[in-house]
This record gives sequence, C-alpha cells and structure tokens, in this order.
Amino acid sequence: MGFAPTFIFAFAMGMKCHFMAGYSAYCGGIGAAAEVLQAAEMGGDLAESCSYHRLHMGMAEAVKRNIPINPDAILPIPDIMIAGRLCPEMAYYAEGLNRRLGVPVLPVEFPIVFDREDVPRIKKYFAAQIKETVIPTLEKVCGKPFDYDRMSEILTVLKKVVTVRNKCWEFFKEKPSYWTLWDYGVSIAPLFYMMGDPVGITYYEKLLKELQERKEKGIPAIGPEGEKYRLYWDGWLPWAFLGKFMRKLTPHAAVCLTGRYLWEFYPDPDMIDPEHPVETWINLYYDGKEPLAMEYAPKGALHEIGNLIEDYSLDGMIMFSSKTCRLWNISQLDVIDMLEKKYGVPGVIIEGDMIDPAMVSDSQIDTRLEALFELIDARRR
Repeated sequence: MGFAPTFIFAFAMGMKCHFMAGYSAYCGGIGAAAEVLQAAEMGGDLAESCSYHRLHMGMAEAVKRNIPINPDAILPIPDIMIAGRLCPEMAYYAEGLNRRLGVPVLPVEFPIVFDREDVPRIKKYFAAQIKETVIPTLEKVCGKPFDYDRMSEILTVLKKVVTVRNKCWEFFKEKPSYWTLWDYGVSIAPLFYMMGDPVGITYYEKLLKELQERKEKGIPAIGPEGEKYRLYWDGWLPWAFLGKFMRKLTPHAAVCLTGRYLWEFYPDPDMIDPEHPVETWINLYYDGKEPLAMEYAPKGALHEIGNLIEDYSLDGMIMFSSKTCRLWNISQLDVIDMLEKKYGVPGVIIEGDMIDPAMVSDSQIDTRLEALFELIDARRR
C-alpha cells in the first residue's frame, strides 16, 4: 500500500495492494467517509490534516479499538507500507499506521523537479532508491527474487491499455464532447487496480466503442442543448461529491474535460518499454516530455496546463483547492494569472475537499462558478 503507482513493484511480486487515494475514493463512494473520519478524530487526528490520511487513521482506530463503522470500509492490515513521499502527507500516514498497528514502512522519496536541468541528478537519486531499497526489501518480505518478467508482463498490458485509453481521450477534443472528466475519473481502475490484467484492455475497448456510437448518434455528454463552457479542472477529483458538482455544472451547460490529475499516468504509451521495466517506471517520473515530478511544480504546471488549454479548446479553469491537501494548492493563483494573460482563459479557485463534507460549501461553489461563467461570457463579447 502507499503512493500510486509505485506499488507496481509489489504487484510484480504477486502481492495484494491498495493505495491511499483509491481507498479514499472508495470510502467516499460507498458513503462511509463521515463515520471513518469521525473515528479518526476520536483517535486524536486533526480535522485540518489530509482527509485521505484521516480515513486510513480512522480505519486503523476502528480496527484497534473495535469502533463500529461500515464493515465494507475495513481493510486487511498490510504486511508493509510503501510510503512514496511525492505527497508530503505520506510521512504522517506512514508514522500513523506504524505507531497504531505496527505496520513496517518502506519510505521512498519523490523529489519534485522545479527546473529541467535538475532532472539528471534527481533521477539518479530516485533510481538508487528503487534498485537499492525498494526491490531488495520486497524480495526480503516475499522470500523470493524480484520478478522482472512479471513486471514486464504488467507493462506490456498497461501499454495496450493506455493506447486504447488515449483513443478515448480524443473524444474530449470533439465539440461537443461525448464524455466528461468525471466519466474518465471513474474509469481509471484498469490503470491502477487491474495492473497486468487483460480485462483492462477489454474495458477501454468497450468504452471506445461506446464513445464512437455516441458520436455517430449525436449524443453529447450533456444535453439537450449541449455544452456552453469547456473547462479545465485542477487538483483531485471530489470523489465523495462528484454528483454534487455535476448537478451544479450541468444546468450551466458546463463540462469539465481535462486536468493534470488523471492525465498524469503514462500520457504517452511510447514511454513504456517492457524490455526495461524498472527504468520505464523511473522515467515516468523523471523523463520524457512531461515528467510527472515536474507537473507538480509551478513551472511544469504552467507548461502542462497551457498545452491542455490549446489541445482541448478550453474556455475556463477551475482550481480545486483542497483544504487538506497542500501539494496541489501550490501557486494556483499565480498559475491562473499567468495562463489568463497568455491564453485569455479565466479561472477561479473553489475551496473544498475530496472527502470531508464539513469542508464543502454549496454557496461558495455556486458563487465561484457564477463568477467564472460571467468572466467567460465577458471575454466572448
């Protein structure tokens, strides 16, 4: 368990895995978030800390103290946690599970890259962790050599999955679009939880066929009049509130189409080289046109979002500022200001949370969305 998608190394060893955001989205989806968060507060966790972190601490408290919560929200206690610290909250997450339940932790640092000239030395440091720490530790836990062949098989399937997925992405460029960012958000399981399973290929082939049929029949993502505003969404998806946001956007004929999050996982299938599995995984973060570790820094964000604005003909930007996730909030106001000057595309910040209902305000969402639509309309005159 830990930061996705690092646990591909555990998948390659035949281990059962879950990751922080996946469990959190699941908890929100089954309506268990509020009670699990309450269990975390009973254990002393601060309400201001990451809601993903608090969900896991709440689950741990429920197991440790027999606190009654939705049984579907209970996870098996892990044998090891891979704590990938691209997210700074991961250190607290690891400490909490270790202290409460004695779960051993395998820490991995993912330094963010602010300037491209820093990539070689940071990539070397990251690669050393994978080769000298992650793989040997998993070999020790599993009692067998690392299965490079299985990792290659997983990557071979993933390459086919993302190739078909990218064909689905092309339908976001259509005017009107035939699906939404929310649709894609609930379609990412083949990329994370079905690693190496050919069923993931089948899933996206069926999705592609459905999108082709929608285009042939003229069925847009929202109707009956179709879309009026094509939007960028920055930050985590509000997993527990997807319906809420959809109901607020749809009456305005507004559709969210793309974002850095969800676009980050192998945007280019050619990045995947099954013959060099470990290097392929390292390159996802620190190599290629858009290294993942650069997209989290302001400079990389400007470049990536600018490309998305042009590629998907976007009219506006929504920066989702999660009150409990500090990483995604870095320089959002500055990013809006610089991109608006360059592309003439306005943006607003909506504060909220991915999971915690106490931090989501309907009136604030309504006010910010109305302001955004007024700005877009003013630019069109």
